[in-house]
Amino acid sequence: MNIIKTLLSIISLMLLSACSYLLTDHKNDYLKEKQTKSIVLPENQSSRPIVDYFPINTKNDEQVGSGYEIPMPQQVFSSGTSNEVRMHKLGELRWVYVETLPSSAWPVMKDFWTSSNYGLSLSNPNTGIIESNTIESLKDNSKLIMKIEHGIRQASSEVFVSHVVQLNGDWVRVSGEENLEAKVLRQVLDYFASSPSSGGTSLVALNLNYGQKAVLKQSDDNKDSFIELNLEYARSWAAVDRALKEALITVNDLDRDQGIFFVEFSKQEEEKGFIRRMFSSESFKGKYQVIIKEVNENTCMVTIVSDGEDSKLYERDLLSEINQSLS
Repeated sequence: MNIIKTLLSIISLMLLSACSYLLTDHKNDYLKEKQTKSIVLPENQSSRPIVDYFPINTKNDEQVGSGYEIPMPQQVFSSGTSNEVRMHKLGELRWVYVETLPSSAWPVMKDFWTSSNYGLSLSNPNTGIIESNTIESLKDNSKLIMKIEHGIRQASSEVFVSHVVQLNGDWVRVSGEENLEAKVLRQVLDYFASSPSSGGTSLVALNLNYGQKAVLKQSDDNKDSFIELNLEYARSWAAVDRALKEALITVNDLDRDQGIFFVEFSKQEEEKGFIRRMFSSESFKGKYQVIIKEVNENTCMVTIVSDGEDSKLYERDLLSEINQSLS
């Protein structure tokens, strides 16, 4: 019995000692360590060579010269979309729509011009403009100018191409069969469609991502809301027309010359309790005018006018529905 008690006492002391060691702060123990001799390998053994996997370029500017190319940056983010690409046409205006941010479309389009027969003479990521070399086979001083802009929808881009020729010191649009805009845009469409959807993003073109064309704003007195469209009138009208159809808003009549859509908008009543709304199909339905007003050549404003006081309560809801369909 005494032996068992002795063993239990020894075990208890050992456990207490172990706990004491574990609970002691050892963060500064390394300061007490002493340096020992380096390991010496036997003569018939060799150590693994040290390889610098991330070498630093120590060349100066004179040694680098014009042949050195700065590597492209890695992808920072993607739009997370399906990268749908399609051609749009409105009157004589044509453009390519692609579901990716302008900063992602920019490097793809630079590669397009570099690999094309037209070449690349100028590129400005701040303005989104790319110019080709002079096309001497058609007309003297003829060239192609591309403009990359943020689209109406979020995380989308619009690509425009103009074929211009210099006459009397001014650049004017090439007319007739010699105009290459439609041909080049089809080539751009095919190039986007064949490019990988997970392309990179240009850091120098990030500012192009902030040029949204549809913005919901408040008036100066914060009483009224409106949508600012950074588009010419024809495109604004077409964009709102498409948005109303996508939002399933009934259009009873329209007047394009006056810029008015006469619509009906229904909204589920929210004053009732949750249980009553579940079993009730009652909703408010009012008549509204969706008005498009041209502010200047490249800007329009979309406002809502209701027929009565009850309808006025849901003007902002209707405007939000249109803005959501636009973007």
